[in-house]
Amino acid sequence: MPGHDDESAAERRTTARIARQARTNLRNLVSDDTLALPSLSVIADGMRLELEKRGEVAILYVGLKRYGRLERVFGWQVTSDVLDACSSILREMVGTSLRRLDVLADFTLSDNAFIVVLSPPRRAREISRDDLTAISRRVYERLQSMLLNDLAPGVFDRVHPFVTVAVLQAGADLTFEQSLQNGVAAAMQAAEREWLVYDDELERTLADAVASHSLEPLFEAVVDVAERRVLGYHTAIRGPFYSPLRLPDVLDEVARRSALLPSYGIETRELAVTKAVGLAPDELLVLSCESVELPAAAVLALSELYSLNKALVPQHVVFEVQVADLAANAASALRVLGPVHEMGFPVCVAGVGGGLTAFDLIARAQPDYLSLDPVISVGAAGDPTLVDVVQLLLRFAARIDARLIAPEVADARQLKVLRGVGVELMSGEVFARPDTRLPKVGIAKLPA
Repeated sequence: MPGHDDESAAERRTTARIARQARTNLRNLVSDDTLALPSLSVIADGMRLELEKRGEVAILYVGLKRYGRLERVFGWQVTSDVLDACSSILREMVGTSLRRLDVLADFTLSDNAFIVVLSPPRRAREISRDDLTAISRRVYERLQSMLLNDLAPGVFDRVHPFVTVAVLQAGADLTFEQSLQNGVAAAMQAAEREWLVYDDELERTLADAVASHSLEPLFEAVVDVAERRVLGYHTAIRGPFYSPLRLPDVLDEVARRSALLPSYGIETRELAVTKAVGLAPDELLVLSCESVELPAAAVLALSELYSLNKALVPQHVVFEVQVADLAANAASALRVLGPVHEMGFPVCVAGVGGGLTAFDLIARAQPDYLSLDPVISVGAAGDPTLVDVVQLLLRFAARIDARLIAPEVADARQLKVLRGVGVELMSGEVFARPDTRLPKVGIAKLPA
C-alpha cells in the first residue's frame, strides 16, 4: 500500500538520521574538540589498512614538556594556545616537507603530544632512516621557531618540544593492535631519553652556575598597604643569561629535582643575605626553602647569616615553603617546622589556594604568613569567584593567626580589588620591579 510504503521510507530515513547522529556523537566523544583532531582510536582503522597495503608506516611522536610556572605566568589558556599553534604547523606541513603525510592525530597520556603517521613514498616499500631523521629535525626546528617568535616572550624557555620516530611493520607474529602499541611505546621511550638528555644539560648548567657563583638574587618588596610601609623583601634567584635557567621558576624546578639542591640552597640563601644591602633592622627577608632543607638552613642561618648581614636576626628571616612541598612531605615537614619556629624564624606557606590546598596541614604547620597562589591574586580583579576565594582564605588565615600575602600584583586595578576585600600585604610590580638590589618603593604613592 502506498501509505504503508511512505511510512516505511520515513522510518528508514529517521533510522538513518539517528545512526548518523550517533556516529557524530561517538566521534565527538573520542576527539579533541579544542584542536579538532581525531583521537588515535578513530584513525586506527586507516593505519591498519595503510600498514596492510604498504607493509610499513612510521610514527612521528611530537611531545611537549613544560617547565616552571607556565600556566601561572601566562594563564591557563596558554597551553591550549601552544597546542593550537603546534597543530596548525603540523597541518601546514602536510604533503610538503613531511612528504606524504596521511594522518594527524592528538594523543594524550600524562601530557599533551601529537602523533603523525607517515607512509612510504608511492614507489618505495619503506621510508629511509635518513629521511625520517631529516623530517624529525625539520619538525623540531619549525616548532622551536614558533615557540620563539609567534608566542609571548618567556613561553619559549618554558616549553620544549621533542620529536622522535618509530617504525611499524606488518608481521605475522603480531596483531595490528600489538604493533601499534609497540610503535607508540618505542616513540615515547625515545622521547623520554631525549627529555633526560635535555634535563641533564639544564642540571649541568645549574652545577656550573653554582660552582662559579654566577647566580643572581632578585628582590621584590612586600608592602603593608594598610600601614603604608615596606614589610620586607621576597627573594628569587635568576640563573645564567642565554639559558632557560635565567627564569627563576624554571631554575627552581630544575634545582628541586636535582642532587644539587643542598649546595644550591646554601649558595642562594647566602647570596640573598649578602646582597640585601640596605635592609632596615625591622624589615623581613623571605627566603624560599624546600622542607628537606629546613633544619640545615635554620642552623646555618643562626650561625652565619648575622655575620653576613648585621640587619638580620632570626625574627626577621622568613622561611617560605610551598604548599605542594608541605603536602608531599607532610610527616617530615611538620616535624622540622616546630624546631624552626622555636629558633625564632617565622614561616610562610606559599601557593595557598592553588589546586587542592591541604588546609589541615597548613593549620598544623602554624605559619606566620600565607602567600596566595599567584593565579588567585592576579585573577581576582576579573573573576568574582576568585574574590570569594580570597575572602575565604582571609578568614582561614585569621583563624590560624597568620597574615595573608597577595603576590605578583601587577596594576592598580588588582591592588584596589584585593585591598577592597581586606588584603593588607602584597608584592608585585605595582609597587616596584624586582631588582638585584633592594628596590625602592615610593611610600607616599601607596593608596590609603
